[in-house]
Amino acid sequence: MKRSALLIVTFFVICTVSVKAQNLNKVYGAMAEEDWEVALTYLDPIIKKKKKNYEAKWLAAICHSKRYRFDESYKLFQEALPYAETDPSFWIPYAQAYLFGGRVDDAERTLRRVNQNELEDYAKPEYFLTFNNIQNAKKYIPNPKEIIVKNLGENVNTEGNEYSQIVTANQRGIFFTARREGLGEVADDGEFYEQVMTAEMDDIDDWKKDKPLKGYASDGTFDAPIQLLDNDSTLITFREDDLFISRLGADGVWGSREELPINTKKWEPHAFVYNNGNSIIYASDFANDDENSDLYIVHKTENGKWSKPYFIEELNTPQREDAPFVAGDGTLYFSSKGHDSMGGYDIFSTKLDSATGLFSKPENMGAPINLPTDDTFFTLYGKNAYFSSSRPGGFGQVDIYRIIMFNKSQVQGKLLECDGTTPVANATISVTGKDDTFTTVTNEYGVYSMIMPIESDFTLKVERDGGVLYEKEHNIRVLFRDEFDIEQDFFIGNCDKNEKEIYVKMINSFDLDPTNIPVDPPSIEGLTIPEEEEEPVVEVEEKEPEVIEPVVEAVAAVVPEAFVELPNVFFDFDLHNIKPEFYQRLNEAAELLKGRSDLKVMVAGHTDAYGTDGYNIALGKRRYTEVYNYLRRKGVDADQLAVKTFSEDIPIATNRTRSGRAFNRRVELYFVDENNERIEVRK
Repeated sequence: MKRSALLIVTFFVICTVSVKAQNLNKVYGAMAEEDWEVALTYLDPIIKKKKKNYEAKWLAAICHSKRYRFDESYKLFQEALPYAETDPSFWIPYAQAYLFGGRVDDAERTLRRVNQNELEDYAKPEYFLTFNNIQNAKKYIPNPKEIIVKNLGENVNTEGNEYSQIVTANQRGIFFTARREGLGEVADDGEFYEQVMTAEMDDIDDWKKDKPLKGYASDGTFDAPIQLLDNDSTLITFREDDLFISRLGADGVWGSREELPINTKKWEPHAFVYNNGNSIIYASDFANDDENSDLYIVHKTENGKWSKPYFIEELNTPQREDAPFVAGDGTLYFSSKGHDSMGGYDIFSTKLDSATGLFSKPENMGAPINLPTDDTFFTLYGKNAYFSSSRPGGFGQVDIYRIIMFNKSQVQGKLLECDGTTPVANATISVTGKDDTFTTVTNEYGVYSMIMPIESDFTLKVERDGGVLYEKEHNIRVLFRDEFDIEQDFFIGNCDKNEKEIYVKMINSFDLDPTNIPVDPPSIEGLTIPEEEEEPVVEVEEKEPEVIEPVVEAVAAVVPEAFVELPNVFFDFDLHNIKPEFYQRLNEAAELLKGRSDLKVMVAGHTDAYGTDGYNIALGKRRYTEVYNYLRRKGVDADQLAVKTFSEDIPIATNRTRSGRAFNRRVELYFVDENNERIEVRK
């Protein structure tokens, strides 16, 4: 997001040499400064006075597209079509407007109307840039990542602009800048000055109404928060064209601003302090004449002074780079209009290779984080992130969004009748979301564990014996807390105990796997388990058996061969610890293997049918790991052991009864050859 009136060298500037109507000179001048609202104040009376001034309508269409008012922009482009016969570059900003508005196919169709042979040299770079942006959009948009992007809502975002957000250490507060009516004065570019705002989350992570940050609200300047440090006691801000640091006093008042050592006489829009305060990566345009910001790094030397700025060649492009952020796992995120951007700013990630001292090739974060709009100011904390975007569908021109870096989660609990103690066993649960369907079956205790979509409505249906016991719409909200709590019980019957909103808590970390959360299975204490029905006894009329005299032949006596039998180790529901009654058999197996180095054994983990595929694969692994480690502790050579998890795929009994499932929860030991194929070993 631009924070001052910057002179940009585009084909708008060059166009002034061919302008016939002198009253449009001011318009082109304002557009060259990116003062789109100012340009519109000049254009509106011109268009009202002469409705067939197609050049003025074309310019107004461009200005509205730059302020993300796409419907008005498309309308004006259509009205200005006759101007295309005068200026062959007419179609380039028209295609850009479609692209930024998310209409990629229309953008491509419109750009095809450009006759490259008729373009002046000044317009050709813009044409090829737009062409490449469209191709990038066609690559990324059809393949979105499985994440959740949520608008922060009307208590933060308005019809104006909200962006440059940073969050507090506990991730429950936010600082950001706003350019909106009712805050401050109107700046020279025709928009309101920036004001620093703050807001907090409520108990269910919705944002309360924002308010100006004390000491930082101003009426006649540009102010934006950049970074919070030292447990929220130090604040870096942008002010006019430079960066400043201030500290929070004991009285709760922010102290005076001090300039960062990276400031120059030009534009420094953003910085990030890291490495315990000894390094700064920042954006500046001090070293180029086209006023496009690039990324630089400075380090504090042993004598306490700052090094000369290092130009990060592998990250910088002829377009603008801005908004660097170093995440807790060392990944650098930044925004750029270059690389393989889709049009406006896109967010990219990269990592520093300590061996070469170079950053890896920037990777586009892809959709739905990046769209052909301006997407920038990305900040990531574990699996929780924020960014600013001008994408359609928001409250205003630029809004702040939250990202949850996954879109489904493990949820577990019990299906119970309305009395809260009687489980609904052997019932099929199906969850149907926007894109996927997940299913599982409850065990004899009514316990389930399955994957469900988060932050979007889905239908949960419970069926048993061909009938539907329950069907209702739900929505899972993820609350990042200092604990895991993913249990949700559902009550079957006419008791209306099930709320639509389901809240789950997760510890926020970079290595969080939301589909395999390390929690104990749901407690079954206090449940009333119905007795299993015995197989019916069918009485059959007895008849005298027909006696058939056997034909006796003389045969040689056969002595059956004796084979070595290895034990099966059985486990309790959802557990992987070895029960003491299996120690003796495992000890015997260990002694055999130590005495026969030529033998090799497969340690195979199995589960019952309860749970998701992914969960059971992991449970089978935990079970075989316990047995493997036990044998190793007893002195068995690792080369004599192979391991594999078969999950629920090879049952040895039915999964429809408790006793059957108990047999399936096992680790099976058997002899294998050098290719891990099963063999038998004679005694």
